[in-house]
Amino acid sequence: MNRKERARQRWQILKEALSGRQSSDTCKHSVSVRRFSGYGLLNTTVQEVEGFKGAVWYRYTCPYQQDLQMNIRHLPGTINADTLLGFNNTGNVCVWPSEEIMAYYCMKNIEQFKNCNVCELGGGMTCLAGIAMCMLSEANHILVTDGNEDSVLNLSKIIQDKENKVSFKVEDCETRVLRWGDGELEQDLTNKFDFVLCADCLFFEEGREDLIKKVFNLLKDEGTSLMFAPKRGTTFDDFVSLAKSVFNVEVMENYDDTIWDLHCKLKTDANGLYDENIHYPLFMKLTKKQS
Repeated sequence: MNRKERARQRWQILKEALSGRQSSDTCKHSVSVRRFSGYGLLNTTVQEVEGFKGAVWYRYTCPYQQDLQMNIRHLPGTINADTLLGFNNTGNVCVWPSEEIMAYYCMKNIEQFKNCNVCELGGGMTCLAGIAMCMLSEANHILVTDGNEDSVLNLSKIIQDKENKVSFKVEDCETRVLRWGDGELEQDLTNKFDFVLCADCLFFEEGREDLIKKVFNLLKDEGTSLMFAPKRGTTFDDFVSLAKSVFNVEVMENYDDTIWDLHCKLKTDANGLYDENIHYPLFMKLTKKQS
């Protein structure tokens, strides 16, 4: 199967997921069913709609973190099969549960990022965790990235928003196009980061080794990657097996009392929309082994 056909198959699966259809193919190919929209850890209100093209600014708040008030710009749904060619671009369609969970977890544990360099990898059009950390952390440097140029342009607009900039505690915040599998990492990023954050980027088999290599090269010796992703059949475990060659790997199912309580309640919900296999993010902590 060539790359073009593979991309079109991904797009068909993604369309099924977004329309709320459940199928064995959807689970097999690891795209979340969007009938379940999230855990309610973040609240949004519309701030502004940009003209007829429909880009929308939302004010994000968190009932568990009163200091958070960030403006996030969402792009209109213009993704198609061709834009998926060559890398995983699903994060540009919507905010997935793993991204919501990762943003909440980072805010809850914000003290660990003090005086650190942090990169969010594959953060889609919003990079919620990275932007929230620009607001709340005392990190030295935060880089938010995605593999799609339109997404990175959107991230730049978010970082440059006047209200956001006034609220940022971290002065050194930037964004960049960064893909795994695109050759050698730029010299200025190599071995630079104490933390690499990554939400729901494990599910395409052909990209796993490249992702592991990219994270390894971004991190300092003994640096840490925090990853959040659902099991989706064997996809999570397959990534863990590969990662163990260069990382010390720790996997946690119950990593936060609030998230765990929400998860347990959703499992008993009679409406049947919640499937932990494709919706509940496990927490994987990767610690880089010394060279």
